[in-house]
Amino acid sequence: MSRGDNRFFNIAAPRQQGDQGEQEYLLDWMFGTLMSWEARDFEVAKSREDAARLAGKGEVQATFSWIEATERLLRKRGVPLLVFLVPVGSVDPDYANFWKPWPRTYSWNYICDEWHSQLAASLSKAGIRHVDLRENLTNVPGTYRKLDGHWSQKGEAIVVDRVEVELKSLLDDRAIAKKK
Repeated sequence: MSRGDNRFFNIAAPRQQGDQGEQEYLLDWMFGTLMSWEARDFEVAKSREDAARLAGKGEVQATFSWIEATERLLRKRGVPLLVFLVPVGSVDPDYANFWKPWPRTYSWNYICDEWHSQLAASLSKAGIRHVDLRENLTNVPGTYRKLDGHWSQKGEAIVVDRVEVELKSLLDDRAIAKKK
């Protein structure tokens, strides 16, 4: 637990007025997750390249199948579908650096990133309109909270801007189609 100069505990210390960054919260389930991944003996992805070997167990196809079915149903009714693909926190260099002392726990990011890539490829192949938010979040520090991997306020602001652009484009496309 003390790896990385106690960063797992220190990140959640109460913030003093004027401190930079958002308050992180250390929740009880986080201990169990960290201990489970770091102390148990099971195979984990050693790198992003290694993740494909462990990520091919049908999860992407299961997710894709319901997106595809949703798209078919909406298309029949003339309603557009726009899928937003949300990357895992490892696209944020601060998040990735935070988790380096726990490589087994961090390995989950490799698998999720592989699933993300596979799903993006499946959506592209099927012609289902989607937005990969990796384009906006990759290599932007401070976009994810370290402990729970959700967006920080900075990450939320970046995503809101992208969603706004995409939804306006979708509405513009619909307006053009109605004029025809």
